[in-house]
Amino acid sequence: MPATTWAKQARQIVIRRWQPEPLSEPVIDEELPNLSAIERSAEVISFTCRRAEYWLSPQGTLREWLKFNLRLAIGIAVPALLVAPLVTLALERFNLWIDLISKSTSNFVLVPLSVLLVVGLIAGLVSIAKSILSMRLRHQQRRDPYNY
Repeated sequence: MPATTWAKQARQIVIRRWQPEPLSEPVIDEELPNLSAIERSAEVISFTCRRAEYWLSPQGTLREWLKFNLRLAIGIAVPALLVAPLVTLALERFNLWIDLISKSTSNFVLVPLSVLLVVGLIAGLVSIAKSILSMRLRHQQRRDPYNY
């Protein structure tokens, strides 16, 4: 069985759905003179549209083309309007999670480093303080070798 491409599959779907029906010739409503002004206007507009459609495509291909494109537009628009907001929300939440994970990870790395820095600074200050004290003690011992 030969493999079919997506274009051939789409063509088969269109062929199965494409079923134009011949249009009947439009006629004016016999009750037109007895209708109200608004009803007469609506009937005249309806008759004019049906007559233009019959003039353009008496076999019904224009009507079938419009129906097919309307089905296609609805078939694309409904999932897009229903799914796109959900996908957008999910991506926003995913982005927020990634941001929180990266901040947490950087905190896990920075906290021990900052603790080591603080410990190093304290050790350095203690070392400096010890050296200053030892220097003072040596200096005092030099000045007063006999402990007067």
